[in-house]
Amino acid sequence: MDHMHHFNKNEKSLLAVLGKNPEIPLKELVNYTTYKRANSIVRKIVHLKEKRVIFGPKYYIDPGKLCKNPLHSIICVVELEKPYNTVISFLKLIEPLISVYPILTSHKEIVHVAFLSSHDSMVESLLQLLKENNIIAGFTIRIRNKKTCIENPDFSGESVPSLDGLLDSCEFPDLSLGTYTTAWNECDIAVLNQVIRERETPKLIDILREERKRGSPWTYEQIKYSHAKLRATHLMTKTFFISPFPIDQCSDFYLHFKATSMEYTQRILYNFGKGGRLYKEYTLCGEWGRIGCICHPRLALGLMYTLDGIDEITHKELYHFRSFNHVIEHPGGDAVLKYYDVESQTLHYPYDTFRENIKEKIDELKE
Repeated sequence: MDHMHHFNKNEKSLLAVLGKNPEIPLKELVNYTTYKRANSIVRKIVHLKEKRVIFGPKYYIDPGKLCKNPLHSIICVVELEKPYNTVISFLKLIEPLISVYPILTSHKEIVHVAFLSSHDSMVESLLQLLKENNIIAGFTIRIRNKKTCIENPDFSGESVPSLDGLLDSCEFPDLSLGTYTTAWNECDIAVLNQVIRERETPKLIDILREERKRGSPWTYEQIKYSHAKLRATHLMTKTFFISPFPIDQCSDFYLHFKATSMEYTQRILYNFGKGGRLYKEYTLCGEWGRIGCICHPRLALGLMYTLDGIDEITHKELYHFRSFNHVIEHPGGDAVLKYYDVESQTLHYPYDTFRENIKEKIDELKE
């Protein structure tokens, strides 16, 4: 792996600041990095985005703050029966589809997908309908009602950090979702919709232009106010996604696992790759831990072998992404927030309508 990209001292200082302090205004970065001029920083960020090291900024949403009724993320691993494009066209009919990650396998075709859910058992029943009609061969579901903790790479750390301390004691962070305390108006929801649809957060003027295309009456000042409101209440939190090396040089995977106790699960989540040169995000899905990681390929290569030696881990599943280029985010477009009711401040998805649309498409496929 001698071909792996190396960053100079200036680049490392910039990446460290963006990764840990994404809220720092661009013009103030000169006070926190080794660069002397703001325009040098702008050029370097553009360069590192072209190298596919920096992604964003992006806003992560706290669904607990969005509405009065509870919302969950449903994480599904789906084994395909019909061709990929056919299956995706059916999954899109379950409209609040957040992401699709094709998984690298030698004998099965699998996708790792996520939905936003207002009724978890209804989502499961729709996937069961797809299975009964041989659209998919099988699926597993894990429900996430916790925040995701994000850790960008430490560029002074090891590229292949040791996993010896996975069971060490730790101070596990509070991953509880926020609670609904703020009333949202139509402009707030329109701005939030624009923000979550894009892989990189749009500028306010771009949001205004898009809303005008849709015939919305909002002014620039209204959009600016809503954007600030969404940030101030922490419904959306700004982050940069930093890859430890150019993304095409990395391994990219999700690890799902279960341990003999919740304490061990939390320790493993927290200690995995701690202080290393890797991108990590982690959360809890009921009794299961879930780690997303972008790292040096050598770390992924022997990972399952290393985990096999830890008796406290009772179940584990490793899903390697086929390619970062194949990831689809928010394929449903506006569907995540389309059904938000401003009057009642609730978000309920019309699963019966989704079911009818799926049945209709199944009938078309049989003709």
